[in-house]
Amino acid sequence: MTRVNTKDRIIQAALKLFMAQGYQKTSIAGIETEAGLVPRAGAFYRHFESKQALLVELARTYVSETPEDFDLERLADFGDTRSELIAIALKYEEAMIRQKPFARLIEEVRLLDFGAELQNDLDSDMMGALVAWIKGKPAAKGLSRKQTSALAISVFGGWLYYLSVVQRGATVDRLRDTLLNEWATLWASSLDTAR
Repeated sequence: MTRVNTKDRIIQAALKLFMAQGYQKTSIAGIETEAGLVPRAGAFYRHFESKQALLVELARTYVSETPEDFDLERLADFGDTRSELIAIALKYEEAMIRQKPFARLIEEVRLLDFGAELQNDLDSDMMGALVAWIKGKPAAKGLSRKQTSALAISVFGGWLYYLSVVQRGATVDRLRDTLLNEWATLWASSLDTAR
């Protein structure tokens, strides 16, 4: 039998409780009890400074996307912008499917005082990687960082909107392949055109 360390037990217990009853209704004592620890004996605080710090670690592990998850450094292997866009779009789709079980928790956290800051922090690495990728395209030559960031948001915003509509249960899945192909063709053409 494999022994699970205390930190992992706390993480799994918190995830279970956050999913079942929400972040705000879950107490540290409840997490400790669910993890098989003695409540208020200090085991939680040996691993996390607060419930918020635990949530941040959970978000980084289970919810957020990283450039490594998307394998962005290998996009050049595809050899053309359209294929690279499709690869990124499909990775976003995988991430959306992976995040679906956490949707209620994600929405709850967004409404908390620190929710927007956490979301920005989690998104910054991914946005930086997408901006770096776009900077290598002819359309981005000579653009400032802000302009390149705006271009990245324009490029990926439409696809992310489509995924969010699908996640909410809309029946547009039958259009997926057409939308993906048209979106990738349009933006590849735009990104490969020098300004």
